[in-house]
Amino acid sequence: MKNLSYVILDGNLTADPEERTIAGGKSLANFTVAVNHTSNNQEGKDKEDVSYFEVEAWEKLGENCVEYLKKGSKVTVMGNLKQNRWKSPEGENRSKIKVTASTVRFDSVRKKESKVA
Repeated sequence: MKNLSYVILDGNLTADPEERTIAGGKSLANFTVAVNHTSNNQEGKDKEDVSYFEVEAWEKLGENCVEYLKKGSKVTVMGNLKQNRWKSPEGENRSKIKVTASTVRFDSVRKKESKVA
């Protein structure tokens, strides 16, 4: 049986998505989603907080994100958690968790700019 690491994020982009082509010619878009949430502080009162999640979207999904999303766009991202591990130049173990998007719902869409001839 496979294990599951599925996540749903509902938030806003902190910057325009960035696209790049990796070895093998695949396109990859990266962006960060800010998710606002409320939690209780030590006094039991509601506290507004924000969490930031790095997202990667591959191929056509990523290309659509670059074309239609911009900083501040509201999105719902569904995907899997992925942990990258590496050693720093000082030899310390490092890791980062990202979301690999399987679906990105564009909750606010930017209209394509029309060019005047």
